[in-house]
Amino acid sequence: MGAGEVMLTLGLPQPYQPVATNGAKDDYRCFLLDPGVTAESFITGVRFVPGNPDVVHHAIAYRVEAGQVLAAKSKDAEDTQDGWSCFGGPQLPAVGGGDLGSIDSAPWLAAWAPGGREIRYPEGTGVALAPGEQVVLQVHYSLWAGDGLDQTSLEFRTVPATAGMRSLDTMLLPAPVELPCRSDESGPLCDRDASVKDTIARFGGESMRTIWGLQLLCGGDLTNPEGGATQSCDQTVRYDATVYATAGHMHLLGKTITVDLNPGTATERRILDVPIYDFDQQGAKFLAEPLRVKKGDVLRVTCTHDTSLRDTLPAMQGIEPRYITWGEGTTDEMCLGIVTLARD
Repeated sequence: MGAGEVMLTLGLPQPYQPVATNGAKDDYRCFLLDPGVTAESFITGVRFVPGNPDVVHHAIAYRVEAGQVLAAKSKDAEDTQDGWSCFGGPQLPAVGGGDLGSIDSAPWLAAWAPGGREIRYPEGTGVALAPGEQVVLQVHYSLWAGDGLDQTSLEFRTVPATAGMRSLDTMLLPAPVELPCRSDESGPLCDRDASVKDTIARFGGESMRTIWGLQLLCGGDLTNPEGGATQSCDQTVRYDATVYATAGHMHLLGKTITVDLNPGTATERRILDVPIYDFDQQGAKFLAEPLRVKKGDVLRVTCTHDTSLRDTLPAMQGIEPRYITWGEGTTDEMCLGIVTLARD
């Protein structure tokens, strides 16, 4: 432990039994956890401990501001099981708006995916956590590999807030996924409209809003989106900042993922390069040297998926071919760049 560090351990109060519904094989569950912070603090390190690695696909810790706690408690109380179902995110009401890149009204504190280890933030930086704030732990359970009980937990290293600490934010860079069936594949779900309807049936209307929203965000066509193995999206940095780390998230058909700063300009720089994507190795990558970015700079995420992996991956055997869009399921797909940065 570092000087002044206090370890906070949060987790599911009792084992949870994942349950898939609506023909899905995935369960997204949100659990409200109270860190009991009584003074302004900074999280300087995070360690996720999956209780049942066979079924935990990924986990995200979200900050719940004091003004959102009542809404989160209401969601928890309305659901007959522990926590509440939360495909897409905690779906809490926004408090004061959010930065571009947020895909839910509760900002990320930290995330874990297979291959992730304890995160220790650079000296003098951390994620702010205020008195009265709580944490939502969202766990994506994939029931393709089993259905056993889970009791995931996470550990925060915290220190009291000091004037010299720099507060870290997470900027999310999502891009559409529009992956048609190959010419040698056929089936009813190879039709995009039929596939999208199936995705909505499994995960709810939020899925449609995400699919449409990504086309709007990334300059695509709502009625006739361009399909292809490679998709990208640009987002503008909204404030001067220093970038410390990057990561990328896709599912089982992911092949490559990159994040570029100011692509196509004299100042272009690649800040994330994963030439051979491995779902089991998704840990954050800290830059060798922190990188300054300016308000108005552009960050581009680019993902390439490979449908031929359907033929070889054991987890994909027996799954009928489909046109793949952004979806919450393990056998659906995502394209997400993750940038850890601090405002200058």
